[in-house]
Amino acid sequence: MDQDSGAGLLHRLTSYVPDREWDEPVDDPRVRHDLVPNDADTRPPQMKTYPEGLPVVTLPRDLPEPGVPATAVLAGREGPARPLDAAQLGRVLFLGAGVVRSMERDGRRVYFRAAGSAGARFPLEVYASTHGVAGVPDGVHWYDAAAHALVQIGPAATGTATTLVVTGVPWRTGWRYAERGFRHMYWDAGTLLSQLSAAADSAGLAPRLRTLFPDAALRRLVGADGVHEHPLALLTFGDGEPATGPGGPAATGTLPPVEFPLVTTAQQAGERDVLGEPWPPAAALPDHPPSDSLDEVVLRRGSQRLMDRSRTLPRAVLEWSMTAALRGVDIPHWVAVHGVDGVEPGLYRWPDLSTPLRAGDLRDELERVCLDQSLAADAAFVVIAATPLSTLDDRGYRDAQFAAGLVEGRLHLAAYALGAGASGMTFLDSEIPALLGGPDDLAGLLFTCVGVPEYASRSGGRPGAPVEVRLITPRIAGA
Repeated sequence: MDQDSGAGLLHRLTSYVPDREWDEPVDDPRVRHDLVPNDADTRPPQMKTYPEGLPVVTLPRDLPEPGVPATAVLAGREGPARPLDAAQLGRVLFLGAGVVRSMERDGRRVYFRAAGSAGARFPLEVYASTHGVAGVPDGVHWYDAAAHALVQIGPAATGTATTLVVTGVPWRTGWRYAERGFRHMYWDAGTLLSQLSAAADSAGLAPRLRTLFPDAALRRLVGADGVHEHPLALLTFGDGEPATGPGGPAATGTLPPVEFPLVTTAQQAGERDVLGEPWPPAAALPDHPPSDSLDEVVLRRGSQRLMDRSRTLPRAVLEWSMTAALRGVDIPHWVAVHGVDGVEPGLYRWPDLSTPLRAGDLRDELERVCLDQSLAADAAFVVIAATPLSTLDDRGYRDAQFAAGLVEGRLHLAAYALGAGASGMTFLDSEIPALLGGPDDLAGLLFTCVGVPEYASRSGGRPGAPVEVRLITPRIAGA
């Protein structure tokens, strides 16, 4: 990967180092210096808006739950086939992008979605290009998560299989993380797809994931401009041809006109004009532990902000969660073990837990590498995704970030299914090669902390009835 252009340049200019604060931009004219992170006066809206008068389908709020255990779905076992109608499509959308919690903060109502998001920025939008869904006209629809409704923004697309299109809005995450938010979009997209796919699998809908697609055509399909909104991934129900050929113009909706030129350039560098094959199916695991249903676990899942470092997790939780989370994913992963029964503390290259690459207590080092965020020290184990930049091109960089987010999303579901908690974590990029003992161009992708919760999150609410929650402040070393 060329680190002087495209995604490679973005990676280099958005890498965190010890002698610069995370919210201080690098001294380079290609990054914006005129935006104040977390400025309440410029906070972007949480969702797009569309003009009145577009057709709306209000989705059923009584979700048809298949009752399949979350661990069975994560193990790769599809549930009995259910019809893809308005209710089931609404269930899938809700379990990924639905509003499940809310709070009042700084005089504003803040919504939290079913799938996690770095910094609770939720930079994603989801569209359903429907074909033959009972109760939903064929067409391109935007999912209005607050109303649990579909807003038709375009005519029916060519293709035979209903397809979900996930897009990213750079400013929504860049408001907090500036140009590094490009990475967060793909992490969040992977996390969202882990839940959309699981929900579809549990209903026997045979979801097919694609991350290679003709970017320009997808932009036309959903009315994205390629500057303030980008297509990130597709999820098709069944093996038919994805319904992604634009059948006509789409309504564009409204987004704040804030651009990060470095992000636009990185996204454009990875654009392609072909539709790739779906990600190959991974073999199902031979067994799975008991758990509540997927729907229950998704609503219970949160972003754990405090963990009890005095308590440990069983080795089986680590082994099964990692095996399930990495089904079909070949991005390298390491595990820093702090408190797992029967596993010596230290750093391991997954899947080998027999001999640590580095033995001993790494809590202080992980805390430092994770910008003094104490979850990295308090967790029972920390999962680290990383890969050499030399193995990637501009499109491969997108896929690597997405895959890391997909694994994180599965780890979250597995942790909450098995009574643990989890939270994603960012890091000092410059410390990754030394931490993992890899080559100089070994790039960190994402950290996931899994441990024993210090508190129990309130389960999320159903469509139209998010539960009220309060802010939990994580510990910061030295604070």
